[in-house]
Amino acid sequence: MINSSTSCSIFPLLNCSCFQSNLDLNHPSPIKIYSHLHCQGNSLNKKTFQQPFGSDFKNQNHFRTISIEFFLEKKIEIQTNQFDSLSMLFSQTNAHAQIEISLRFNHFTHIKFHKQSITSNMFQKKHQNKRLWLHFIPKIPKSIQMKSDEDNSINVADQFKFSENCFSGLTVSQLNIYMHAVRDHFSSLSSFEHVFNNTNIGELHFHGSIIPPGPSHLRQTFKGLVRSLTLHRHVDTIDSNTFPYYFPVYSYNIHSIEAHSMDLNSFIPQYNNLRGLELIKPRFEVSIDKLIPTLDSVSLDIESLNERTLLGAQHIHNLKFGSSLRRINSYGLHKLSNRLRHLDLSEVNLSEMTPDSRCYLIDFIHKNYQRQLNLILPRIETLTECDCARLILQDIQLNKKFQENLSNDNSCSKQCRFSDCSTISDYFREKSPLFINPHRFNNIPSEINDNLPSVNVFSDSRDIDTMNFLINQTNINSEQTAPLPTITITSNTSSTIFQNSDDDFFTHSTISKPINENISHPSKSKLKNIFSRIYFIIGVIFIFLLIIFIISIVFAILRYRKQKHLKPKPVYV
Repeated sequence: MINSSTSCSIFPLLNCSCFQSNLDLNHPSPIKIYSHLHCQGNSLNKKTFQQPFGSDFKNQNHFRTISIEFFLEKKIEIQTNQFDSLSMLFSQTNAHAQIEISLRFNHFTHIKFHKQSITSNMFQKKHQNKRLWLHFIPKIPKSIQMKSDEDNSINVADQFKFSENCFSGLTVSQLNIYMHAVRDHFSSLSSFEHVFNNTNIGELHFHGSIIPPGPSHLRQTFKGLVRSLTLHRHVDTIDSNTFPYYFPVYSYNIHSIEAHSMDLNSFIPQYNNLRGLELIKPRFEVSIDKLIPTLDSVSLDIESLNERTLLGAQHIHNLKFGSSLRRINSYGLHKLSNRLRHLDLSEVNLSEMTPDSRCYLIDFIHKNYQRQLNLILPRIETLTECDCARLILQDIQLNKKFQENLSNDNSCSKQCRFSDCSTISDYFREKSPLFINPHRFNNIPSEINDNLPSVNVFSDSRDIDTMNFLINQTNINSEQTAPLPTITITSNTSSTIFQNSDDDFFTHSTISKPINENISHPSKSKLKNIFSRIYFIIGVIFIFLLIIFIISIVFAILRYRKQKHLKPKPVYV
């Protein structure tokens, strides 16, 4: 995060600004240091990056990013090792930090790269994570704009000139090249093998126009190493013409934006390094119906996923869906689960999906989250706090028991038990099983009013109090109501919902039974209560009589002994 900025003197011919981040505030240096440099200029020549340097050049050498932008109105030439002095600005930067250089050229008429004009000398050798961004936005003369496409190919053929080995010696983790040229392909004189010979590039990205591959005989002379190449293009048709075959790269990836058609047959069998296919907002129904054995990753920003979308891509390991996804066919998704290793749903908006499709996706997540499949869950920021999809995804992601959150989301969890999505309803019923406290129903007859519908009662005390009240009210009404003619109500699908003042819901199904069947006859439980009271009274009377009988016997024995003891004895004179 940028904390402050100031004007600084680095290159006298450029207008530069230094930016300080929060990390710079903790640096022990006695002087104020900056980690981001941005410069602008209207000219580029041999003296631009040569001595004498500005007053801040010596002290400001902790930069992590350098951005230089040129606004030019004429032909420019990039000389050999022209940007090497930039490396001194990284001399005190942490060796483990990621460093970046961005060079942007605007409004030029022609540009030429001399031999070894872009090399690793602009970086410090100690840094392993180095990234380079090159932006080329040429000026298109009005005379060229007014001519036909055929004339354009002649007039702008030399607008970009790349000398052989112009990037020789360049070693970077990532190289991004943005070329907004009139032509999609440059001249064969500037072939991929000539430009990137003797380079070591981890990821190479072409945006817009591309540097085309050369003829096959260049394989013997090419000594570069490009691990991954990705072409980012706006084209009408995805085929071997718009995305040519690059044999020098190990991993070839296609990134197409708003294409109208796709011809996979043109990639078979030559494209033996095609690893990734990314389709952004395609204007056609995507159907990967051809088997490309090397294809490993697919990214689709589509509205509908059906059973034919990935018919020929069931062997892929990585899959990503974009924010446009609205409908999912369950079969089209579940058949990928055997080989799939990584599923990225981070851009999917669940609130925009149809209910059935959202249920299919949640079911897939629930079944596969605990296995080896690496899942990045969908966004839940757009869902309400009580949305059942939000609650189940939170619980799955936290990987802890639902009961820990039950007290906070009690009312929400109850509603989710009756979700239209069976996966959600079953999940919440399993996590929060029904519980009834029998001590709260001791004063309620067990079998009275059997005509009442069955009710699912939760462990919430408010729910039990409500049901207690409803049953008692029904008992009073049944005692005050005269016998009614037998009326049978039959319903197979109807349901009734009671709602209390706390918005707690109870759902039940109506049962076919005569209403007056239990009203006209006394309950067995009442008879049991009467007999139990009679038995109790008899028992008390029996015990009382037994006590009186025992007391009487004791009293009689004591009186007899007393009379015998007081009997007069004779007295002799």
